[in-house]
Amino acid sequence: MGMKKVILAGALGIAALAGTNLPGLEATKASAASIESNLSTIEGRVVEISNNVISVESTMYSEPISIYLNSTPNIKVGDQVKATGKMMRNFTEFMVAKSVEKVQGTDTLHQGRYLEHVFAYEYEIGHITKLDKFKYGTEESDYVNVQYTGKDGSKRDVTVYLTQGQKFNVSDKVKVHMANAERSNVWSITDEIEKVNE
Repeated sequence: MGMKKVILAGALGIAALAGTNLPGLEATKASAASIESNLSTIEGRVVEISNNVISVESTMYSEPISIYLNSTPNIKVGDQVKATGKMMRNFTEFMVAKSVEKVQGTDTLHQGRYLEHVFAYEYEIGHITKLDKFKYGTEESDYVNVQYTGKDGSKRDVTVYLTQGQKFNVSDKVKVHMANAERSNVWSITDEIEKVNE
């Protein structure tokens, strides 16, 4: 990530020395190697903020993409945002944003880093959709099904077995620690759940 910023800073240094305002800058003025495309939209989670540059992790790109802003927005690392602007390329792709906004209600869907082995973030936030009991021989324990939003925006479910007497209601907002989730027919985990106070 640091290398991309150094290369980009060098390529756009001419504009800074000339006193040109970056967001209004035409691609041909920034660098002969830059290529400008039409207006694009990127949605994703903010993973880094540095001055007026944010890095966003999006399902559209394999690596976080840098988004250049003309002011510091009221966002923080972990927020889910939608940025609209012009995509440019100078060794790597980046965006010069015309607007960046928080996506309503999704800034707390995920917490922590993405875990490839469970196809989820460390903590997934969702709602309880079912309460029931599970029988195994003579043993009986409670469980809940939690529906959360996956990285790609699809609805996913995880079953959480409750062995410590936890009590929840359908529609409670909860946070599930996914690091130790296992898969048989469905993704499941034991006790790694807590209620989220809104």
